[in-house]
Amino acid sequence: YGQYGDQGYDGQMIDPNMTAGADGNKGIDAQIAGMSRQVGCRRWECTECGKVSGQRTDLKKHIESLHLNLNLPCHVCFMIFRTRHTRHAHLRTVHGISNK
Repeated sequence: YGQYGDQGYDGQMIDPNMTAGADGNKGIDAQIAGMSRQVGCRRWECTECGKVSGQRTDLKKHIESLHLNLNLPCHVCFMIFRTRHTRHAHLRTVHGISNK
């Protein structure tokens, strides 16, 4: 797959753990759970850098983009994303695909 959206494809199989498909999501969620903790009512902290957020979803996006070093390819055009959220938004807006 191409890197940084250059849309090149080298013909190699993609490791399912890196694509965060059905099974990969569980691994990513487990990593995030190990890197975050609740520190108060509606307050979540990243245990890697100390960032605190009032929204758990925002902290998950933070951890995915900054601490997990994910490479999540679009299965249509092979553009690479660092979070599941941005990949899903791309699939919905660019390719008209929604899994919901």
